[in-house]
Amino acid sequence: MASPFVFSVAEDVEDDRNYQPGGLFPVKVGDSLGPEGSTRYRIVAKLGYGSYSTVWLARDLVAKRTVAVKIVRASETETSREAAILERLRVSPPLTDPAVLQLLDSFKVTSANGTHQVLVTELAIRLTDVLKLPRIEVNTRNIVRQVLEGLAFIHERGVVHGDLYPDNIGATVDLDSLSEIDIWERCGPPTIVPLVAYDPARDAASFPPHLTYGPDLDGLWKKGFTPREPHVRILDLGCAYLAEQSPSPRCHTPRAYMAPEVLFPTIAHDNRDAQWDWRADIWAMGCTICTIARGGVLFHGGFTVWTRWPDAVEAHQRIGWPISRQFRTKSNPKVFYTPEAADALWATTLLHLQRWGQTAEDAQGLVALLRRMLVIDPMERPTASELLKDPYLISTTTLLNENVSSSI
Repeated sequence: MASPFVFSVAEDVEDDRNYQPGGLFPVKVGDSLGPEGSTRYRIVAKLGYGSYSTVWLARDLVAKRTVAVKIVRASETETSREAAILERLRVSPPLTDPAVLQLLDSFKVTSANGTHQVLVTELAIRLTDVLKLPRIEVNTRNIVRQVLEGLAFIHERGVVHGDLYPDNIGATVDLDSLSEIDIWERCGPPTIVPLVAYDPARDAASFPPHLTYGPDLDGLWKKGFTPREPHVRILDLGCAYLAEQSPSPRCHTPRAYMAPEVLFPTIAHDNRDAQWDWRADIWAMGCTICTIARGGVLFHGGFTVWTRWPDAVEAHQRIGWPISRQFRTKSNPKVFYTPEAADALWATTLLHLQRWGQTAEDAQGLVALLRRMLVIDPMERPTASELLKDPYLISTTTLLNENVSSSI
């Protein structure tokens, strides 16, 4: 469907076609919203977007802190489980930091497009972006420990995440000492694209006056605004579900991080409703840890690769899986499992880890942990709590990219 707006753009902003009845909430920088029509939260900058929501950096004018505000599209508000799940995962001080994004407030707002769920959470940005910042000391083992603590926390409370990959791993950023004016002055004005409807009769209240690009955050990273050691958060529980739910919902994990019990039926039989549980989270987290630690994905998930069944089987069995007869009949008969192929893949991973500053001993420990997580039979995957007792996580710590960190 063509865009109903004159100056339509296709990249780095939400799809403007989602501004319609049942769609996204029309909001812009400078607007205020809150429960029961209050103006508690003032929108400061765009943090992210998707088909089902937009996420904004905002200033809590009552608590005098900076927060993230997620506004869900109207058509998803009644069926969304995210608010209830975040409430289940909510903790109160002085309980231990759970490494899971914490809900601060929730309410609903109304627009010309319908009623929208609003979730206010602590502020976090993608971990992969934090790792690029100056003065950050990145301890790989500590990051792995934190993400597994977060996953154990989620699973122990009867929740399955369902969408784990690097973009959904974040780190908290403390900007509470900055007012919205301070942030605007440091980041500069946002880039915007005006929304002008082709049809002059289109309800102007159903869309914002412009689309807003994310801010240039480089101006914020001054001393004191980022911790030397990231405090990790597992983000985006929008696809999560309660473990007792049956059948399980459709898995939304990107294919490069999708567990084989979900991936293979999807490719072989176009079955997007394969049954899966918390064990798929373990697989996805293993792939995610590998991406963060080595700077690249273990299984390339490009469309041209993953939609070809033989390539999918070949890529996965390199990790050392015994491919079942069902899978093998769909694959290239010349491709079979060998221990040598698995060892070759992990040897390459070891080299990547060492190039990123880890010692040979630490790289070997991390690979041993990953091999426990990336097991083809989901019943053989350990729980996150069991993985926290792995020898790699009990050892002493070293820095990721230590040569870079020590030079700053």
